[in-house]
Amino acid sequence: MEADIKHLLVFRFSAMGDVALTVPVIRNILDHNKNIKITLVSNPAFVHFFFGIERLTLFPADFKKKYIGLRGLYLLFKDLKSSDNFDYLIDLHNVIRSRILAVFFSLIGLKTYRINKGRKEKKAIVCGKHKEKLIHTTERYLQVFENILPVSPLPSAPSIRPVDNALINAELFIQKETIPENNQWIGIAPMAKHELKRWSIANIQALMNLISKDSEVYFFLFGGGENEKKALDKVSGETNNATNITGKLSLDTELALISKMSFMITMDSANMHIASLIGIPTVSIWGGTHPMTGFGALHQPEEYAIQIPEAELTCRPCTIYGKGTCKRGDLACLTRLTPEMVYDKLKKLSLLKEIKNSSNA
Repeated sequence: MEADIKHLLVFRFSAMGDVALTVPVIRNILDHNKNIKITLVSNPAFVHFFFGIERLTLFPADFKKKYIGLRGLYLLFKDLKSSDNFDYLIDLHNVIRSRILAVFFSLIGLKTYRINKGRKEKKAIVCGKHKEKLIHTTERYLQVFENILPVSPLPSAPSIRPVDNALINAELFIQKETIPENNQWIGIAPMAKHELKRWSIANIQALMNLISKDSEVYFFLFGGGENEKKALDKVSGETNNATNITGKLSLDTELALISKMSFMITMDSANMHIASLIGIPTVSIWGGTHPMTGFGALHQPEEYAIQIPEAELTCRPCTIYGKGTCKRGDLACLTRLTPEMVYDKLKKLSLLKEIKNSSNA
């Protein structure tokens, strides 16, 4: 069937982390199938993830302004239909919006292949019926393409690759902020959308203090939105070795800056996926969610995921995406994870460099 494939229409609208995880898959598909091209329909804010991928066209779909409601979906269908001819529709999202669009395309004879999100298996894990590791989300993406063409395992090489202009802008930002270049640069993305995935800011500050006590380091704080900016401004304002990046850079420049980090410390968040896809060592902190459900940091060692073992807290994981509330009422999965525990783990992983005083290490 491979010889017949010319143009694939791919849907993955949101969220940021899930869209980012399509990058290694799409890059891999195009690298191994020179006779095809892909049009990806996604949030226009995420286009920077895909720069430099040949035979890939980004079709921006703004569902808040242009493509609103059912009429908006029909308009999107017409715009896509008039943009080019497609051979297959690959639905990597599998939500009502993508299913409605697939119905429109089926009326003109376009066949759809849709992701199996493993909802039953994930529900069984949350309900405590099974505690078996599921396949990674990127593997689920690959399985959809496997219906129509040969697929190859994903290489461990970085798949999000900052462009030259962004790298130059990142260097200019570093110079403007007079950031010490001799220090070890550590990125920290301490925020997450849901409470069940958020370690406290107080813990982050304590961890930064522990690291700074023994190491020559400089911290870059990554967040998004005005509320996160205010919280991280407070953190950076209470230390002389941290800069809050939130709201200061375009996404492409932020990606370039991340590529310059020695390593990243993140929650289970989009920044975790982005850092790992850029190829930076990524230490992730987990609460109510769990890497076993298929959303761990790609190509990162298992020991880089720091968490209270599910054997110790049998309620873990209690959620797949972070939604919901703690059934115990005490967020034990996060409150039991102390800054000292995370700091000790960083030392055991040999990620911290330039120890000032070896007797303190």
